[in-house]
Amino acid sequence: MNKNREHRFIRQSLVVALLLSTVGYAGKIITDAPEGAALQTATSIPNQQFGFGGWNLDNISVHIVGDADGVFNNSDGSYTPMGAGMTFESDIVTGGEIRGHLHGKDWPVGEPSGIKIINGDTETKHGKPNNCIMTTSYLEEGYLNAGNKPVLCSSDFQTHKRFKINLLETTVAGVDSGWGKPVEITFNLVEGDSTTQRYQVLQKINNYTGKRLNGYKVELLDENGSANPALTLSLGFGEGANRDNEPDGSDIWNIDELATMSHGLWGPADSGDTGREVHFEENGFFGAQRVYYPPALSADKTSAAYSGDMLGGSYQELFGNWLTRSWAPIGVFHDDDHNPETDGILKVFWGDPEHTGHSAWHKGNDEGWALATEEDLLLYSGDWYERDVVEDVLNLGLNYIINIGDNRLIGKTFTIRITPSVDTNQTVPNHVINPAPADMYGETGTVEDTSKAIVAIGVIVESEAR
Repeated sequence: MNKNREHRFIRQSLVVALLLSTVGYAGKIITDAPEGAALQTATSIPNQQFGFGGWNLDNISVHIVGDADGVFNNSDGSYTPMGAGMTFESDIVTGGEIRGHLHGKDWPVGEPSGIKIINGDTETKHGKPNNCIMTTSYLEEGYLNAGNKPVLCSSDFQTHKRFKINLLETTVAGVDSGWGKPVEITFNLVEGDSTTQRYQVLQKINNYTGKRLNGYKVELLDENGSANPALTLSLGFGEGANRDNEPDGSDIWNIDELATMSHGLWGPADSGDTGREVHFEENGFFGAQRVYYPPALSADKTSAAYSGDMLGGSYQELFGNWLTRSWAPIGVFHDDDHNPETDGILKVFWGDPEHTGHSAWHKGNDEGWALATEEDLLLYSGDWYERDVVEDVLNLGLNYIINIGDNRLIGKTFTIRITPSVDTNQTVPNHVINPAPADMYGETGTVEDTSKAIVAIGVIVESEAR
Protein backbone atom coordinates (compact mmCIF):
# COMPACT_ATOMS: atom_id res chain seq x y z
CA MET A 1 0.00 0.00 0.00
CA ASN A 2 1.23 3.53 -0.77
CA LYS A 3 2.68 5.04 2.42
CA ASN A 4 0.54 8.18 2.36
CA ARG A 5 -2.58 6.14 1.62
CA GLU A 6 -1.70 3.78 4.48
CA HIS A 7 -1.31 6.71 6.89
CA ARG A 8 -4.55 8.21 5.68
CA PHE A 9 -6.33 4.90 6.20
CA ILE A 10 -4.98 4.71 9.75
CA ARG A 11 -6.14 8.27 10.48
CA GLN A 12 -9.62 7.66 9.09
CA SER A 13 -9.87 4.38 11.00
CA LEU A 14 -8.98 6.21 14.21
CA VAL A 15 -11.75 8.75 13.65
CA VAL A 16 -14.26 5.93 13.07
CA ALA A 17 -13.03 4.10 16.18
CA LEU A 18 -13.44 7.23 18.27
CA LEU A 19 -16.93 7.77 16.94
CA LEU A 20 -17.96 4.21 17.84
CA SER A 21 -16.16 3.95 21.18
CA THR A 22 -18.22 4.00 24.37
CA VAL A 23 -15.44 3.54 26.95
CA GLY A 24 -11.94 4.82 27.58
CA TYR A 25 -12.30 8.31 26.09
CA ALA A 26 -13.71 10.28 28.96
CA GLY A 27 -15.64 13.42 27.99
CA LYS A 28 -13.44 14.01 24.97
CA ILE A 29 -13.88 15.76 21.67
CA ILE A 30 -12.98 13.60 18.68
CA THR A 31 -9.54 14.01 17.15
CA ASP A 32 -7.15 11.91 15.07
CA ALA A 33 -4.09 13.39 16.85
CA PRO A 34 -2.18 11.09 19.23
CA GLU A 35 -1.95 11.75 22.99
CA GLY A 36 0.75 11.90 25.65
CA ALA A 37 4.36 11.23 24.66
CA ALA A 38 3.37 10.38 21.10
CA LEU A 39 1.78 13.81 20.72
CA GLN A 40 5.04 15.61 21.53
CA THR A 41 6.86 13.97 18.62
CA ALA A 42 3.93 13.87 16.19
CA THR A 43 4.26 15.15 12.64
CA SER A 44 1.58 15.55 10.04
CA ILE A 45 0.91 13.86 6.74
CA PRO A 46 1.27 16.22 3.76
CA ASN A 47 -2.06 17.68 2.61
CA GLN A 48 -3.94 16.16 5.57
CA GLN A 49 -5.15 18.31 8.45
CA PHE A 50 -3.63 17.39 11.81
CA GLY A 51 -6.07 17.09 14.73
CA PHE A 52 -9.03 16.49 12.43
CA GLY A 53 -12.47 15.12 13.30
CA GLY A 54 -13.53 17.26 16.24
CA TRP A 55 -14.71 20.44 14.52
CA ASN A 56 -18.10 19.72 13.02
CA LEU A 57 -18.04 21.10 9.47
CA ASP A 58 -21.75 20.77 8.66
CA ASN A 59 -22.13 24.57 8.72
CA ILE A 60 -18.62 25.35 7.45
CA SER A 61 -17.40 26.02 3.90
CA VAL A 62 -13.59 25.88 3.60
CA HIS A 63 -12.00 27.90 0.77
CA ILE A 64 -8.35 27.45 -0.24
CA VAL A 65 -7.39 30.55 -2.18
CA GLY A 66 -4.38 31.65 -4.22
CA ASP A 67 -3.31 31.83 -7.85
CA ALA A 68 -5.08 28.51 -8.31
CA ASP A 69 -7.79 27.74 -5.75
CA GLY A 70 -7.64 24.41 -3.93
CA VAL A 71 -10.18 22.00 -2.45
CA PHE A 72 -10.67 20.81 1.14
CA ASN A 73 -12.42 17.50 1.82
CA ASN A 74 -14.77 17.85 4.81
CA SER A 75 -15.11 14.10 5.25
CA ASP A 76 -11.46 13.21 5.93
CA GLY A 77 -9.52 16.47 6.28
CA SER A 78 -7.45 16.06 3.12
CA TYR A 79 -6.76 18.99 0.82
CA THR A 80 -5.07 19.76 -2.45
CA PRO A 81 -1.42 20.88 -2.26
CA MET A 82 -0.78 24.51 -1.27
CA GLY A 83 2.16 26.76 -2.06
CA ALA A 84 3.57 30.25 -1.64
CA GLY A 85 0.94 32.99 -1.58
CA MET A 86 -1.88 30.59 -0.72
CA THR A 87 -4.12 30.76 2.32
CA PHE A 88 -7.58 29.65 3.39
CA GLU A 89 -10.78 31.01 4.84
CA SER A 90 -13.62 29.05 6.42
CA ASP A 91 -17.11 30.52 6.12
CA ILE A 92 -19.27 29.95 9.20
CA VAL A 93 -22.96 29.72 8.36
CA THR A 94 -25.47 30.35 11.15
CA GLY A 95 -29.17 30.94 10.67
CA GLY A 96 -28.79 30.32 6.94
CA GLU A 97 -26.29 33.16 6.37
CA ILE A 98 -22.52 33.64 6.57
CA ARG A 99 -21.91 35.43 9.87
CA GLY A 100 -18.27 34.64 10.47
CA HIS A 101 -14.98 34.07 8.67
CA LEU A 102 -12.30 31.96 10.26
CA HIS A 103 -8.96 33.09 8.83
CA GLY A 104 -5.87 30.93 8.91
CA LYS A 105 -2.20 31.71 8.62
CA ASP A 106 -0.80 31.77 5.09
CA TRP A 107 0.98 28.69 3.81
CA PRO A 108 3.35 27.32 5.03
CA VAL A 109 2.45 28.36 8.62
CA GLY A 110 -1.09 27.01 8.77
CA GLU A 111 -3.44 24.63 7.02
CA PRO A 112 -7.17 24.33 6.45
CA SER A 113 -9.76 23.90 7.94
CA GLY A 114 -8.58 26.24 10.70
CA ILE A 115 -9.41 24.48 14.01
CA LYS A 116 -7.85 21.34 15.44
CA ILE A 117 -8.44 19.37 18.64
CA ILE A 118 -5.60 18.33 20.95
CA ASN A 119 -6.17 15.76 23.72
CA GLY A 120 -3.64 14.68 26.33
CA ASP A 121 -0.95 17.35 26.04
CA THR A 122 0.93 16.53 29.26
CA GLU A 123 3.32 19.49 28.86
CA THR A 124 0.81 22.23 29.76
CA LYS A 125 1.66 24.36 32.81
CA HIS A 126 0.14 26.57 35.54
CA GLY A 127 -3.01 24.44 35.82
CA LYS A 128 -4.06 24.86 32.20
CA PRO A 129 -5.97 21.91 30.71
CA ASN A 130 -4.18 19.07 28.92
CA ASN A 131 -6.72 19.48 26.11
CA CYS A 132 -7.41 22.44 23.85
CA ILE A 133 -9.33 23.77 20.86
CA MET A 134 -6.82 25.72 18.76
CA THR A 135 -5.71 26.76 15.31
CA THR A 136 -4.15 24.49 12.67
CA SER A 137 -0.68 26.03 12.65
CA TYR A 138 2.87 24.68 12.62
CA LEU A 139 6.10 25.55 14.40
CA GLU A 140 8.69 27.71 12.64
CA GLU A 141 11.20 24.87 12.54
CA GLY A 142 8.62 22.54 11.00
CA TYR A 143 6.56 24.38 8.43
CA LEU A 144 4.21 22.43 6.19
CA ASN A 145 6.92 21.95 3.61
CA ALA A 146 9.67 20.82 5.98
CA GLY A 147 8.92 18.39 8.80
CA ASN A 148 5.41 19.35 9.74
CA LYS A 149 5.54 19.60 13.55
CA PRO A 150 2.22 21.01 14.75
CA VAL A 151 1.74 23.72 17.34
CA LEU A 152 0.25 22.21 20.53
CA CYS A 153 -1.58 23.56 23.59
CA SER A 154 1.76 23.78 25.42
CA SER A 155 3.76 25.34 22.59
CA ASP A 156 5.79 28.46 23.27
CA PHE A 157 4.56 32.03 23.27
CA GLN A 158 3.76 33.52 19.85
CA THR A 159 3.54 30.25 17.95
CA HIS A 160 0.17 31.10 16.35
CA LYS A 161 -2.03 29.06 18.70
CA ARG A 162 -5.25 31.08 18.44
CA PHE A 163 -7.84 30.76 15.71
CA LYS A 164 -9.48 34.03 14.66
CA ILE A 165 -13.16 34.49 13.90
CA ASN A 166 -14.14 37.70 12.13
CA LEU A 167 -17.65 38.75 13.17
CA LEU A 168 -19.32 40.02 9.98
CA GLU A 169 -21.92 42.65 9.11
CA THR A 170 -24.65 40.01 9.08
CA THR A 171 -24.32 39.64 12.87
CA VAL A 172 -25.48 43.23 13.50
CA ALA A 173 -27.71 43.98 10.49
CA GLY A 174 -30.69 46.01 11.68
CA VAL A 175 -29.35 46.29 15.25
CA ASP A 176 -28.82 49.84 16.51
CA SER A 177 -27.64 48.79 19.98
CA GLY A 178 -27.52 45.68 22.14
CA TRP A 179 -27.13 42.04 21.21
CA GLY A 180 -26.81 41.08 17.57
CA LYS A 181 -27.07 37.65 15.96
CA PRO A 182 -24.77 34.75 16.91
CA VAL A 183 -21.97 32.87 15.18
CA GLU A 184 -21.91 29.17 16.05
CA ILE A 185 -19.13 26.58 15.91
CA THR A 186 -19.97 22.97 16.76
CA PHE A 187 -17.82 20.06 17.94
CA ASN A 188 -18.13 16.28 17.74
CA LEU A 189 -18.03 14.34 21.01
CA VAL A 190 -16.96 10.77 21.61
CA GLU A 191 -20.22 9.03 22.44
CA GLY A 192 -20.89 7.54 25.86
CA ASP A 193 -18.09 9.18 27.85
CA SER A 194 -18.95 10.19 31.41
CA THR A 195 -15.84 11.68 33.06
CA THR A 196 -15.26 15.44 32.88
CA GLN A 197 -12.52 16.74 30.58
CA ARG A 198 -11.27 20.33 30.46
CA TYR A 199 -10.53 22.17 27.20
CA GLN A 200 -8.85 25.54 26.89
CA VAL A 201 -10.24 27.50 23.94
CA LEU A 202 -7.39 29.35 22.22
CA GLN A 203 -9.27 31.95 20.25
CA LYS A 204 -9.55 35.54 19.07
CA ILE A 205 -12.59 37.41 17.81
CA ASN A 206 -12.29 40.36 15.44
CA ASN A 207 -14.75 43.15 14.74
CA TYR A 208 -15.62 43.16 11.03
CA THR A 209 -19.28 44.07 11.66
CA GLY A 210 -19.16 47.61 10.24
CA LYS A 211 -20.24 48.98 13.64
CA ARG A 212 -18.58 49.86 16.91
CA LEU A 213 -19.14 47.10 19.49
CA ASN A 214 -19.17 47.16 23.29
CA GLY A 215 -18.51 43.49 23.87
CA TYR A 216 -19.83 40.00 23.22
CA LYS A 217 -21.11 36.89 24.99
CA VAL A 218 -20.22 33.20 24.85
CA GLU A 219 -22.80 30.45 25.38
CA LEU A 220 -22.51 26.66 25.49
CA LEU A 221 -25.30 24.56 23.97
CA ASP A 222 -25.78 20.80 23.94
CA GLU A 223 -26.88 18.73 20.94
CA ASN A 224 -30.46 19.96 21.39
CA GLY A 225 -29.44 23.63 21.49
CA SER A 226 -30.02 23.95 25.23
CA ALA A 227 -27.96 24.95 28.25
CA ASN A 228 -26.86 21.83 30.08
CA PRO A 229 -25.27 21.39 33.54
CA ALA A 230 -22.98 18.72 32.04
CA LEU A 231 -21.41 21.43 29.83
CA THR A 232 -20.00 24.46 31.65
CA LEU A 233 -17.59 27.38 31.32
CA SER A 234 -14.65 28.09 33.61
CA LEU A 235 -12.51 31.21 33.80
CA GLY A 236 -9.65 29.48 35.61
CA PHE A 237 -10.29 31.06 39.02
CA GLY A 238 -8.68 28.92 41.73
CA GLU A 239 -7.48 26.37 39.16
CA GLY A 240 -3.84 27.47 38.91
CA ALA A 241 -0.68 25.52 39.71
CA ASN A 242 2.91 26.25 40.75
CA ARG A 243 6.10 25.75 38.75
CA ASP A 244 5.96 22.01 39.42
CA ASN A 245 2.37 22.01 38.10
CA GLU A 246 0.96 21.18 41.53
CA PRO A 247 -2.43 22.84 42.19
CA ASP A 248 -1.99 25.84 44.49
CA GLY A 249 -5.40 27.53 44.44
CA SER A 250 -4.17 30.47 42.35
CA ASP A 251 -5.95 31.82 39.28
CA ILE A 252 -4.76 30.68 35.86
CA TRP A 253 -5.43 34.13 34.42
CA ASN A 254 -5.88 37.57 35.90
CA ILE A 255 -9.20 39.32 35.32
CA ASP A 256 -7.52 41.53 32.68
CA GLU A 257 -6.36 38.49 30.65
CA LEU A 258 -9.72 36.87 29.89
CA ALA A 259 -10.85 39.11 27.03
CA THR A 260 -7.97 41.43 26.25
CA MET A 261 -6.57 43.62 23.52
CA SER A 262 -3.06 42.98 22.23
CA HIS A 263 -0.44 43.27 24.98
CA GLY A 264 1.93 44.75 22.41
CA LEU A 265 -0.45 47.70 22.07
CA TRP A 266 -1.68 47.95 25.68
CA GLY A 267 0.29 46.26 28.43
CA PRO A 268 3.27 46.57 30.76
CA ALA A 269 6.78 45.38 30.00
CA ASP A 270 7.55 42.11 31.81
CA SER A 271 9.55 42.69 34.96
CA GLY A 272 11.19 39.26 34.94
CA ASP A 273 10.66 38.83 38.69
CA THR A 274 7.50 36.68 38.50
CA GLY A 275 9.29 33.45 37.65
CA ARG A 276 7.77 33.43 34.17
CA GLU A 277 9.48 34.10 30.88
CA VAL A 278 9.93 37.69 29.69
CA HIS A 279 7.74 38.12 26.62
CA PHE A 280 7.48 41.91 26.44
CA GLU A 281 10.60 43.99 26.91
CA GLU A 282 8.77 47.28 26.38
CA ASN A 283 5.43 48.76 27.34
CA GLY A 284 2.59 48.59 24.85
CA PHE A 285 2.69 51.12 22.02
CA PHE A 286 -0.53 52.84 23.13
CA GLY A 287 -0.01 52.40 26.89
CA ALA A 288 1.35 50.30 29.76
CA GLN A 289 -2.06 49.20 31.09
CA ARG A 290 -3.95 46.19 29.74
CA VAL A 291 -7.26 46.84 28.01
CA TYR A 292 -10.01 44.29 28.59
CA TYR A 293 -13.67 43.44 28.99
CA PRO A 294 -14.54 41.91 32.38
CA PRO A 295 -16.69 38.75 32.31
CA ALA A 296 -20.03 38.10 33.98
CA LEU A 297 -20.39 34.33 34.35
CA SER A 298 -23.98 33.08 34.55
CA ALA A 299 -25.14 31.32 37.72
CA ASP A 300 -25.33 27.98 35.88
CA LYS A 301 -21.90 28.61 34.28
CA THR A 302 -23.18 27.89 30.79
CA SER A 303 -22.63 31.44 29.47
CA ALA A 304 -20.52 34.52 30.06
CA ALA A 305 -21.14 38.12 28.96
CA TYR A 306 -18.29 40.54 28.36
CA SER A 307 -19.94 43.89 27.69
CA GLY A 308 -19.92 47.58 28.59
CA ASP A 309 -16.91 49.88 28.65
CA MET A 310 -13.40 48.55 28.15
CA LEU A 311 -11.47 48.70 31.39
CA GLY A 312 -7.79 49.30 32.08
CA GLY A 313 -5.83 51.29 29.52
CA SER A 314 -6.49 54.06 27.05
CA TYR A 315 -8.38 52.28 24.22
CA GLN A 316 -11.66 54.15 24.64
CA GLU A 317 -9.89 57.43 25.37
CA LEU A 318 -8.03 57.11 22.06
CA PHE A 319 -10.61 55.48 19.80
CA GLY A 320 -13.94 55.01 21.59
CA ASN A 321 -15.29 51.50 22.16
CA TRP A 322 -14.29 48.44 20.08
CA LEU A 323 -13.51 49.59 16.52
CA THR A 324 -14.70 47.91 13.35
CA ARG A 325 -12.22 47.08 10.57
CA SER A 326 -13.02 50.08 8.37
CA TRP A 327 -12.25 52.41 11.32
CA ALA A 328 -8.91 50.87 12.28
CA PRO A 329 -6.00 53.34 12.28
CA ILE A 330 -3.11 53.15 9.81
CA GLY A 331 0.42 52.61 11.11
CA VAL A 332 3.96 52.08 9.87
CA PHE A 333 5.64 48.80 10.88
CA HIS A 334 9.35 47.96 10.91
CA ASP A 335 10.38 44.41 9.96
CA ASP A 336 13.32 44.52 12.37
CA ASP A 337 14.36 40.87 11.94
CA HIS A 338 13.91 40.91 8.14
CA ASN A 339 11.51 37.98 8.40
CA PRO A 340 8.13 38.56 6.74
CA GLU A 341 6.60 35.68 8.74
CA THR A 342 7.08 37.50 12.08
CA ASP A 343 5.20 40.57 13.27
CA GLY A 344 6.68 43.98 12.55
CA ILE A 345 7.17 46.66 15.21
CA LEU A 346 4.71 49.56 15.13
CA LYS A 347 6.66 52.83 14.87
CA VAL A 348 3.98 55.49 14.28
CA PHE A 349 0.24 55.67 13.71
CA TRP A 350 -2.07 58.16 12.07
CA GLY A 351 -4.35 59.58 14.75
CA ASP A 352 -5.18 62.30 17.24
CA PRO A 353 -4.13 60.94 20.67
CA GLU A 354 -4.15 64.37 22.33
CA HIS A 355 -7.58 65.33 20.93
CA THR A 356 -6.40 68.42 19.08
CA GLY A 357 -8.97 67.93 16.34
CA HIS A 358 -6.22 67.17 13.80
CA SER A 359 -4.77 63.75 13.02
CA ALA A 360 -1.07 63.32 12.23
CA TRP A 361 1.73 60.71 12.36
CA HIS A 362 2.40 60.11 16.07
CA LYS A 363 4.86 57.94 17.94
CA GLY A 364 3.73 55.87 20.92
CA ASN A 365 2.67 56.64 24.46
CA ASP A 366 6.12 56.12 25.97
CA GLU A 367 7.46 58.76 23.56
CA GLY A 368 4.79 61.24 24.63
CA TRP A 369 2.83 60.94 21.36
CA ALA A 370 5.66 62.83 19.64
CA LEU A 371 5.06 63.86 16.06
CA ALA A 372 7.16 62.04 13.47
CA THR A 373 9.91 64.27 12.08
CA GLU A 374 10.81 64.64 8.40
CA GLU A 375 13.81 62.39 9.05
CA ASP A 376 11.49 59.77 10.59
CA LEU A 377 9.13 59.90 7.63
CA LEU A 378 12.02 59.49 5.21
CA LEU A 379 13.23 56.45 7.16
CA TYR A 380 9.74 54.94 7.30
CA SER A 381 9.49 55.19 3.52
CA GLY A 382 12.50 52.91 3.08
CA ASP A 383 13.12 49.19 2.91
CA TRP A 384 11.78 46.91 5.66
CA TYR A 385 9.09 49.41 6.59
CA GLU A 386 5.47 48.84 5.66
CA ARG A 387 2.37 50.96 5.99
CA ASP A 388 -0.60 48.88 7.06
CA VAL A 389 -3.75 48.74 9.15
CA VAL A 390 -3.13 48.35 12.89
CA GLU A 391 -5.17 45.14 12.87
CA ASP A 392 -4.69 44.36 16.55
CA VAL A 393 -7.02 47.18 17.61
CA LEU A 394 -9.83 44.92 16.30
CA ASN A 395 -8.70 41.67 17.94
CA LEU A 396 -9.71 40.41 21.36
CA GLY A 397 -7.67 37.51 22.71
CA LEU A 398 -9.90 35.17 24.72
CA ASN A 399 -9.04 32.77 27.53
CA TYR A 400 -11.68 30.39 28.82
CA ILE A 401 -12.15 26.71 29.62
CA ILE A 402 -14.95 24.33 28.68
CA ASN A 403 -15.75 21.51 31.11
CA ILE A 404 -17.31 18.56 29.27
CA GLY A 405 -19.04 16.10 31.56
CA ASP A 406 -21.18 13.07 30.77
CA ASN A 407 -21.48 12.99 26.99
CA ARG A 408 -24.52 10.71 27.34
CA LEU A 409 -26.32 13.76 28.77
CA ILE A 410 -24.94 16.21 26.20
CA GLY A 411 -25.36 14.28 22.95
CA LYS A 412 -23.09 13.71 19.97
CA THR A 413 -22.18 17.40 19.63
CA PHE A 414 -21.99 20.67 21.53
CA THR A 415 -21.87 24.27 20.26
CA ILE A 416 -20.02 27.45 21.20
CA ARG A 417 -22.25 30.42 20.38
CA ILE A 418 -20.64 33.88 20.12
CA THR A 419 -22.85 36.98 19.93
CA PRO A 420 -21.61 40.58 19.52
CA SER A 421 -23.10 43.58 21.31
CA VAL A 422 -23.51 46.87 19.39
CA ASP A 423 -22.48 50.04 21.19
CA THR A 424 -24.93 52.93 21.43
CA ASN A 425 -22.16 55.38 20.47
CA GLN A 426 -21.24 55.10 16.79
CA THR A 427 -19.14 58.29 16.60
CA VAL A 428 -16.65 58.17 13.71
CA PRO A 429 -13.03 58.58 14.90
CA ASN A 430 -11.04 61.64 13.83
CA HIS A 431 -8.45 59.53 11.99
CA VAL A 432 -11.26 58.30 9.72
CA ILE A 433 -12.77 61.76 9.17
CA ASN A 434 -9.26 63.08 8.43
CA PRO A 435 -7.54 60.04 6.94
CA ALA A 436 -3.86 59.43 6.44
CA PRO A 437 -2.23 61.03 3.37
CA ALA A 438 -1.62 58.98 0.26
CA ASP A 439 2.12 59.07 0.99
CA MET A 440 4.10 59.86 4.11
CA TYR A 441 4.47 63.53 3.14
CA GLY A 442 1.37 64.31 1.10
CA GLU A 443 -1.75 66.22 1.96
CA THR A 444 -4.65 64.44 3.59
CA GLY A 445 -6.97 62.98 0.97
CA THR A 446 -10.50 61.67 1.03
CA VAL A 447 -11.29 58.28 2.55
CA GLU A 448 -11.72 56.89 -0.96
CA ASP A 449 -8.43 58.35 -2.20
CA THR A 450 -6.54 57.09 0.84
CA SER A 451 -7.94 53.59 0.47
CA LYS A 452 -6.87 53.51 -3.17
CA ALA A 453 -3.40 54.71 -2.22
CA ILE A 454 -3.05 52.00 0.41
CA VAL A 455 -4.02 49.35 -2.10
CA ALA A 456 -1.54 50.82 -4.57
CA ILE A 457 1.38 50.28 -2.19
CA GLY A 458 0.45 46.67 -1.66
CA VAL A 459 -1.62 46.74 1.51
CA ILE A 460 -4.88 44.98 0.85
CA VAL A 461 -7.86 46.64 2.48
CA GLU A 462 -10.45 43.95 3.00
CA SER A 463 -14.15 44.65 2.75
CA GLU A 464 -16.21 44.21 5.89
CA ALA A 465 -17.80 41.08 4.44
CA ARG A 466 -16.57 39.15 1.46
